[in-house]
Amino acid sequence: MSILKSIREKEGYTQTDLANQTGLSLRTIQRLESTNKVPKGYTLNVLAEEFNMEPSALQAKYVKSKLSRDSEITTIKMINLSVLSFIGIPFGNLILPIILWRNNRDSKFVDEIGRRVVNFQILFTLFLCLLLILLPFTVAKLLPNIPIMLIVLLIAYLFNIAVIIRTAIKIQHQDFDFLNGPFRLI
Repeated sequence: MSILKSIREKEGYTQTDLANQTGLSLRTIQRLESTNKVPKGYTLNVLAEEFNMEPSALQAKYVKSKLSRDSEITTIKMINLSVLSFIGIPFGNLILPIILWRNNRDSKFVDEIGRRVVNFQILFTLFLCLLLILLPFTVAKLLPNIPIMLIVLLIAYLFNIAVIIRTAIKIQHQDFDFLNGPFRLI
């Protein structure tokens, strides 16, 4: 949520009220709220005065919010990249991400994104296990001299790595619309 919007609502102002009280344009108030950028110069001083605070205190709220958001994004990156532990640890794609997600669920943002990553990994693991159980009874009978189990496992690993890389790129670009599958276990 926008810092200015939260302060404005706490003080009981509408955007129009705040614009009228400060002499700033309604468009300026709307822009500051939608972009959540730190107000500068005259705008900062007028808003700080209206909210009975020092301009430096108002700026500090923006800095604290940015640091908090950066910390949340770093945590999401760690949850996503911890999935790679499945390469060396059986079920590592579930164990480490779940531990990181559960330890950082106090942030609603991290909880939601972490939940999506963990949910995908649970579904991926269940599907892969089922596939590996059924494979010897089906395809392996038709192709006895081909190591089909290893081929399927390798393809599944490569697919999961591709999903992790794609997710990491989206996180880097702050596009958090990923792994929104229709089926959720958690």
